[in-house]
Amino acid sequence: MIDELRVRALLPPEKVREFFEAFYFGEEPAYDMELGLGHFDPERRVVRLELRLKARPGQCLACNLTWGLPEVFKRHPALNLSGVVKALEDLLPDGLRVADWDLGPTEEVHEELHVIPLIVRLS
Repeated sequence: MIDELRVRALLPPEKVREFFEAFYFGEEPAYDMELGLGHFDPERRVVRLELRLKARPGQCLACNLTWGLPEVFKRHPALNLSGVVKALEDLLPDGLRVADWDLGPTEEVHEELHVIPLIVRLS
């Protein structure tokens, strides 16, 4: 069943560290990142996962910093979001499968939290 803890486990901290090392070439990014569950609507056949970008202490999550990240995240092999979505299928109720997925634009929740929605459509 889909719950926050199982969703978080789909993108473990070591994969995020791997991405940071590859993308930032050893520099410290201004944010930490985790995968979370936005909502699951089996009747509408959609799961909204969220890549949550949380500003590190003393750092700023400027919109210009996070705006282009959806395209980077979608393609980066260290994150392997297609693999994350494939693993999500194991958490779905019987009869539901992943049809397709996409990343939405960055949403600013507040100055210390930006969210990139990972929308998974089911069949």
